[in-house]
Amino acid sequence: MKRTEIIAVGSELLLGEITNTNARYLSEQLSKYGLSVLYHVVVGDNQERLRATFEQARSRSEFVIVTGGLGPTADDITKTTLAEVLGRPLIRDEASLETIHRFVASRGREPNEGDARQADVLTGAEVLTNPVGLAPGMWIEDEPTWLLLPGVPWEMKAIVDATFPEKFGGMTIVSESLRFYEIGESALDAAVVDLMTGSNPTVAPYAESGEARLRISARADTETVAREMIERVKQDILARVGHYYFGSDEDTLAARLIHELQARKATLSIAESLTGGQAQAMLTAVPGASSVFKGGVVTYSDELKNRFLGVSLDTIDSHSVVSKEVAFEMILGLTRQTGTDYGLAFTGEAGPTSNSGQPVGKVFIGIRSPDGIDVIERDYPHQERHVIQARATKDGMWALLQQMKKGE
Repeated sequence: MKRTEIIAVGSELLLGEITNTNARYLSEQLSKYGLSVLYHVVVGDNQERLRATFEQARSRSEFVIVTGGLGPTADDITKTTLAEVLGRPLIRDEASLETIHRFVASRGREPNEGDARQADVLTGAEVLTNPVGLAPGMWIEDEPTWLLLPGVPWEMKAIVDATFPEKFGGMTIVSESLRFYEIGESALDAAVVDLMTGSNPTVAPYAESGEARLRISARADTETVAREMIERVKQDILARVGHYYFGSDEDTLAARLIHELQARKATLSIAESLTGGQAQAMLTAVPGASSVFKGGVVTYSDELKNRFLGVSLDTIDSHSVVSKEVAFEMILGLTRQTGTDYGLAFTGEAGPTSNSGQPVGKVFIGIRSPDGIDVIERDYPHQERHVIQARATKDGMWALLQQMKKGE
């Protein structure tokens, strides 16, 4: 297994002007082929520091991928610096130059020296055609092996997608991402840590707001065999943490909720204050949602909570709009009006300042099921407004899914 290093070149990355999405994409792709990325490095457009970075990579890695610095401007110095480090002078690749000339001519102008420099490649490099740009990539068999890629993300991805299967392939690679909720990344890692040391299949963790993921990737002669390998590992994982699992790959909590409602031939309605319609938007983004989701309301003001949901203004005055009591009356009034089997209601303080007297991040979620009404309380302290809203929406859907399980 090659020790791999990814170097991103560009002062704009260090200044925070752009995000280094290339490194993430490359790491994801490399993991499918069992390559271990040991270092992510970002270096600016400075020849001295760039040379030192290349020398360091040369001393510790077997495969080095460099993104950025292959373009036409004076600060694109990746090629010239690496050429000096490796002792491989630059030569002009005629096929790349012809591509550049055709492109420039199609724009009605004459090529300049900056354009032409993009066709310069290191002596002995395998030139990798750039199907969506001008600067080609390079594969250099040396000690270590080097792969030079453009920094523009779609150009980098196009070359990677064409190159990796050829260089590392010969086998079918299949992946499945298992998605979990209400279990932290560290707890999930601890539960499956022994599975993360395998080389085929590989298991890698990922995290996002309120969720955690495990991606299983397998290499085999056929897709069928690869999927069988994944399934064995998947069942092992689910035997340990299956309570938190809600779907795979592009599944969402909303899609899972729609599926469970359809399986029960049950209906749902939603009342939102805090979340401002996010829950309904997530549900209606799922194809087939109309078969079970009957609708809902966004009642941001106290007046509309009273008018459309029957929430007592006395209750609001006594307990504040962000309270268990108001969430209870919201869900009660909603399901009386809609007659649905299930319901969700959201009220809370999203901030950045409190209007209710409750601390920012305090949330109450009303849940209606055939077993009755329950109100859960959640706290998301020190979180930004959009995070509080998103977490509350997902927590409500997850809590409703758990309520459905109780009735099974």
